[in-house]
Amino acid sequence: MKTYAVSCHCGLIQAKFRREVGPLTLWDCNCSDCRMRRNLHFMVPACDFWLVDSTTGAAVGVTEDDASENVGASMTPRQIFERETILYQWGTKTAIRRFCRTCGVMPFYIPRSNPDGFAITFPCVDWGEDGPPKIEIGEFDGVNWEQSHSATGIAKETAKDS
Repeated sequence: MKTYAVSCHCGLIQAKFRREVGPLTLWDCNCSDCRMRRNLHFMVPACDFWLVDSTTGAAVGVTEDDASENVGASMTPRQIFERETILYQWGTKTAIRRFCRTCGVMPFYIPRSNPDGFAITFPCVDWGEDGPPKIEIGEFDGVNWEQSHSATGIAKETAKDS
């Protein structure tokens, strides 16, 4: 496993995630939102994702109580994230999309297809000295969401072995 950083354009919204080194499936969805943003993204389980306080560099898992991680801090990474982003939801309101208030970029979000994880916007990742991994593009038919969710097996990308 290797840890990578992801951020919006201005750097105010930051997170880290880890994934196995190796090929990566990017999802090209044609739902009205992804199509308009030309959103190529990949999935990571929530347990492999942490919000980062852009002022201190402190990181906290989104499934943890981040108050205990920041004793004495005026705001937790989650509070900063919520304050500095704008929530946009539509349709089923299952996906949680938050855009940076300053630059408008959404570096990651909780997708409808994988509510147990995060979709990471591929161009927002700092892949480090090694550069990005070999990628494969998977097509997700967001117009016919239910059929595509079942046919593509996308939900398996954030499922952890029991």
